[in-house]
Amino acid sequence: MNTWLTGLWTWVDARLPVQRAWDTHMGKYYAPKNFNFWYFFGVFSLLVLVNQLLTGVWLTMNYVPTAEEAFASVEYIMRDVPYGWLIRYMHSTGASAFFLVVYLHMFRGLMYGSYKKPRELVWIFGMVIYVALMAEAFLGYVLPWGQMSYWGAQVIVNLFGAIPYVGEDLVQWIRGDYLISGATLNRFFALHVVALPIVLLALVVLHLLALHEVGSNNPDGVDIKKNKDENGIPKDGIPFHPYYTVHDLVGITVFLFAFCGAIFFAPEMNGFFLEHANFEQANSLKTPEHIAPVWYFTPYYAILRAITFDLGGVFTSKLLGFIAMAAAIVVLFFLPWLDRSPVRSMRYKGTFSRVALIVFAAAFVILGYLGLKTPSAARTLLAQICTVIYFGYFIGLPFWSKMEQTQPVPTRVREHGLPKIMVFGGLALFLLLVIVPLKAVGAEGGACGGIPCDHFEANPADKASLQRGAKYFINYCMGCHSAGYSRYERVADDLGIPHDVMMDNLVFTKQKIGGLMVASMVPEKSKEWFGATPPDLSLVTRSRSSTWVYTFLRNFYKDDERPTGVNNKVFASVGMPHVLLELQGLPECTVGPKLDSHGNAQRNEIGNEVQVPCGSLEVKEIKGSMTEAEFDAAVYDLVNFMTYIGEPVAEKRKQIGVYVLLFLAVLLIFTWLLNREYWKDVH
Repeated sequence: MNTWLTGLWTWVDARLPVQRAWDTHMGKYYAPKNFNFWYFFGVFSLLVLVNQLLTGVWLTMNYVPTAEEAFASVEYIMRDVPYGWLIRYMHSTGASAFFLVVYLHMFRGLMYGSYKKPRELVWIFGMVIYVALMAEAFLGYVLPWGQMSYWGAQVIVNLFGAIPYVGEDLVQWIRGDYLISGATLNRFFALHVVALPIVLLALVVLHLLALHEVGSNNPDGVDIKKNKDENGIPKDGIPFHPYYTVHDLVGITVFLFAFCGAIFFAPEMNGFFLEHANFEQANSLKTPEHIAPVWYFTPYYAILRAITFDLGGVFTSKLLGFIAMAAAIVVLFFLPWLDRSPVRSMRYKGTFSRVALIVFAAAFVILGYLGLKTPSAARTLLAQICTVIYFGYFIGLPFWSKMEQTQPVPTRVREHGLPKIMVFGGLALFLLLVIVPLKAVGAEGGACGGIPCDHFEANPADKASLQRGAKYFINYCMGCHSAGYSRYERVADDLGIPHDVMMDNLVFTKQKIGGLMVASMVPEKSKEWFGATPPDLSLVTRSRSSTWVYTFLRNFYKDDERPTGVNNKVFASVGMPHVLLELQGLPECTVGPKLDSHGNAQRNEIGNEVQVPCGSLEVKEIKGSMTEAEFDAAVYDLVNFMTYIGEPVAEKRKQIGVYVLLFLAVLLIFTWLLNREYWKDVH
């Protein structure tokens, strides 16, 4: 058997240089011995790329790239495809993880001068990968066809209209239509799953070939090829395999621990990885309150807004903002020629270079945060300051890098770098530069309209609460609203309700147990009565948050000026009737203190509480069938159930996550021991 396998290997290797390629790029490729923490991120990038390609293939099997079916197909994957939720979360979390590790990979290049001679081409290939990755992420960002996908695409594509002469034609060519439509979605899908992945793979191969041709940089910026032994092997080098393959397994396990932690316990990451507005289907007639791209685009989006929406109206040109945004990316390509320092690594550069890099990184992070937030005078001013810092870093780099005094670079690599007190001091300075300015520009207003949110914490493990909530939902909500992405059978099975009991007590239409939970109201009638079909409630707790829905349902009050006779403190001028009137009664406004976003009474200049006409609510004339405590409990059960139908797999996801993290913890022990065994004799 062994002889046969050896012969097969010899036959293949004679016709395809597998062994030579392995030796060139792994077995006999000598990497510096002093790689540190920052050198893990290149490997992480490859790992996430593989994850994105594999999960993307599986997602395309059930995704439908049409404006009518795209959003529903994503929900079908999440709810009805076995473990489709896991594949989707791996892909969506992987997109954010990809940019996170790429940004840190690029920052390592800035710290250690990995772009300097002879690695200019390595850096340029890396930057082209970054641009291609941004294009790939943008195309994929549109595919879920949610509100933010649609309107984000509208904003980004329309930016090209600022280009003189050809702008409008270019926009129409990109969209494939006169507006963002199904044609746009279909072509974006083709580019996202076919064209750009091929380009990315080709660029990654070129990036690695260029790197292995000139050799890897290291934290000291020392060229290990200049110090070789009598056999021509670098004295400060070590074969990449098996030493760094084993070493990287430790880092990969730690990375997977964090990656899986996000997938199983925080896949939305509070709206950073999966935006809340994207849990609402795209509607060209309804603009979101605040349009912002996903977090990895926001630094450049903040630069665009800082230029386009200037306070004094000096820079109001859309074209100027577009140029600034594009220049912020293009300038990175010229970094190898902007840095004129005689040394590569930040370890041997002057203090000014070190502080400048920290300030630049802080400005980039601040821009990323501001790009997510609603513009205000203070935030716009801070964004403009950070934009100046961003471009000022590259403009000033050729001057201070050439003039500042540097330390002598050693001839051999060192085991340790800068003193720990200097490293932690730099980290403290970075955090200070980020936190203080962001605190100064103020926080967001209340998340529940003009009032503080009521406390709510869902408990999907409480089956009794979910069963009561299902009863309230079907009795009081489904007369008008659907939960059209959820199925009666799934609800019955998850909540422990026998199918016959479900059909007899909780299905009031001619639907079957496996049918979707659609409203009993005829759509044509609902449009006639309300002007529009009431929204589907399957995902309302994910698009609005469970806390918002809970607060909303508890804050209806009598308002004779409204057509329905009621208004809402959370959603002013609401068109919805008070459907829980039978249970709560009809609250009326009473004079009470004005509360801030934290629930504290606001006071005037002389210290007295500020009173408002509708400071509190009180049930007076029209009583309900429940006491206040009973009603609050009923609303809790209702919202708990709505939270469950928003993500039926939430409880199972967390349970699986515990086992996955325990497995990775055990794996980490073995990989660490294996790494220690291989590296014990390496000096």
